[in-house]
Amino acid sequence: MVAGGNEALGRIEAFQRSLGRYPWFAAAGAPLAPGEYLDVHTYLASLDLDRAPVAAVGRWADAKRLAHAPEWDRRWWDREEMRRQDAIAAAEARCGHGLLMTQLSGVTLTAADVVHDAAARAAQRAGCADRGLVRAAAGAAVQACYLAALAMAAGEGEDHAFAAKLRLFSAGRWPLGLLGGRFLLF
Repeated sequence: MVAGGNEALGRIEAFQRSLGRYPWFAAAGAPLAPGEYLDVHTYLASLDLDRAPVAAVGRWADAKRLAHAPEWDRRWWDREEMRRQDAIAAAEARCGHGLLMTQLSGVTLTAADVVHDAAARAAQRAGCADRGLVRAAAGAAVQACYLAALAMAAGEGEDHAFAAKLRLFSAGRWPLGLLGGRFLLF
């Protein structure tokens, strides 16, 4: 472990403890707030996709239809995957493989417990009983938590794509990705 590794691991532990305090999926379907546009643009700019306009998705059924649309744009996924690989290399150099994997596993397990229940409650409030959609939403949020913790371990700041993506999820949203040249946010 190199300098900064212990600090990064401490940040991840604090983040893991905070996961139950976020309003996961509570804003899904609501009009977008100005701060959310800023986080979307930070996220997209970090992925070199900053020209995509943002479109709000209003209902769980619309989120399902759009998430299953065959014409979604892989660029955001591919660029996020490149950032993930870079972050793994940097985080392992700072924290060591074993400690990093232990921390990331802890975040993932905690997030899975917290976000699935939150997604189920939000869907139920909106009259959606689609368990598969709830699992997809929760899985996306768990992945965002994992990526945010990975960025922390790599020493990345709040302008990193994974930090911005987490802010969207932790504000109660579900970023769906790029489709038809627009970034969709539920």
